[in-house]
Amino acid sequence: MKRSFLIFIGILLSIATFAQESDEKKITFKGYLKNMGSFNYFNDDLWVEDLTHNRLNFAWYPNENFSAFVEFRNRLFVGNFVRDIPYYNRIVDSNNDYFDLSANLIDNKSAILNVMADRVYIQWNKNDWEVKLGRQRINWGVNLAWNPNDWFNAYSFFDFDYEERPGSDALRISKYTGVASSIEVAAKMAEDIDRFVGAAMWRVNRWNYDMQFLAGIAQGDLALGTGWAGNLGKAGFKGELSYFIPVTETSINQSYDGLFLSAISIDYSFPNTFYLNGSVMYNSVAEVNPVFGFSFVGARPGNFTVRNISNYRWSSFIQSSYQFTPLFHGGLSAIAYPGSNAFFANPAFTFSVKQNLDLDVVGQLFFDKSPVSGNYGLVAQSGFVRLKWSF
Repeated sequence: MKRSFLIFIGILLSIATFAQESDEKKITFKGYLKNMGSFNYFNDDLWVEDLTHNRLNFAWYPNENFSAFVEFRNRLFVGNFVRDIPYYNRIVDSNNDYFDLSANLIDNKSAILNVMADRVYIQWNKNDWEVKLGRQRINWGVNLAWNPNDWFNAYSFFDFDYEERPGSDALRISKYTGVASSIEVAAKMAEDIDRFVGAAMWRVNRWNYDMQFLAGIAQGDLALGTGWAGNLGKAGFKGELSYFIPVTETSINQSYDGLFLSAISIDYSFPNTFYLNGSVMYNSVAEVNPVFGFSFVGARPGNFTVRNISNYRWSSFIQSSYQFTPLFHGGLSAIAYPGSNAFFANPAFTFSVKQNLDLDVVGQLFFDKSPVSGNYGLVAQSGFVRLKWSF
């Protein structure tokens, strides 16, 4: 097991011991247990994978100003991916964080058991101030499918099984200046400028719109951004813009002199529970029709950043959902890439088996020209069956 992971376990045990000795302790514990079978077709070959996923969330509230949070993500993989994909163990045991709080406790061609602490932070609140230190989710995005303002911990829409999204080892300080206004400063720990992000955000409400303005340094770029969330009539209207200007060359920005990302969305909820969301994204340096441009994984090894959330110049998204019965919910998402033939379809259904027990059936269908044959069609198709018990 890795040294940093052992150190972290020691710190956690110390905190737990101290908390147990406190007369004013308040400790909460919750989580879930999921099992998901995936059936994946690539070039007419079937790859079967089984993932057992357990999450453990601990919170400690010793007093009204201080709190601490530790959350574990434990995953057991078995199947074709483990057996047949080279270095799959490295893909599983990877993150974009400064501290290595992940370890493969079982690592062979039969199974991989990975344990990761993806939230480890302390929080201090007093009056209008809030300070968070440690691995946390810094969520500056406002859209559903794509978040150009997510400078710290970007993720892929395709990675649907990670609801909590990646976190960052960071310091964040917030000052609330009003009911709907605040100033926030955050810095992400990094070994070098290639991974460092430091930025500030000002939030304010004007004309019934929540607006935000961002500025900072992100992976060697001067980063500027803005976002908003409000309404057009009875429909929700949201948008995010980010512009990156290289100030020092890194492995992230060496291919462009300036990069502009934007995403705008409109959503509407009908009285009968039918919901629609439509969004368009633009990436100024991406190709209109890249060769097999789908980005399947959000936290893959390497330099995945907000610049990679879509590898196409233009991306369009639509999602619909409906509550058929109190126990049955279904939806369909689709992504098209104007100027290319690429297309993604994502049907999803949720059945509430009983209280705290849900069954999900999800499909992911990727259409494009095959990188092997050159013919247009399904380049990848996956089906997922997931049972989730929350506690």
